[in-house]
Amino acid sequence: MKKLSIVIFAVVVLVVVYWLSSPLFIDRKVGEKLEEITSVGEGAPSVVVEGMFVGADDFHKANGAMKVLKTGEKYFVRLEDNFMVTNGPDLFVYFGKNGAYDPNAQIAALKGNIGGQNYEVPVNLNPLDYNEVWIWCRVFVVPFGRAEMRFVL
Repeated sequence: MKKLSIVIFAVVVLVVVYWLSSPLFIDRKVGEKLEEITSVGEGAPSVVVEGMFVGADDFHKANGAMKVLKTGEKYFVRLEDNFMVTNGPDLFVYFGKNGAYDPNAQIAALKGNIGGQNYEVPVNLNPLDYNEVWIWCRVFVVPFGRAEMRFVL
């Protein structure tokens, strides 16, 4: 019985270690197009804000462009084709303000760490209330990258 408990414990530890570390070695590429927003929204999207991602530190790297678009009454966060962030477990897209992500402003789980991606903003969030888009790791409670939002005139 003791040996079985040790084996079960070892398997659980290995699964957890794999889940936490495997994203560091596996890239998830996404290739969503801007045109997909048009098919979901109401008409051609207009760019409301734009920005460039920067990494949180030397280990958590991020770069590439992002935009917030509006079509009809819907908002979308668009990570452009040149988007890249260090992969990690449990990454999510959030809004933030003045250098801090807002845990109540979750947009969606990050689809991949490379490439173009579209995220419909939940109706309870107004992107104009924020000035940053964050890539946040929930399991380790650390930022991976953020983009300051610049309003487009």
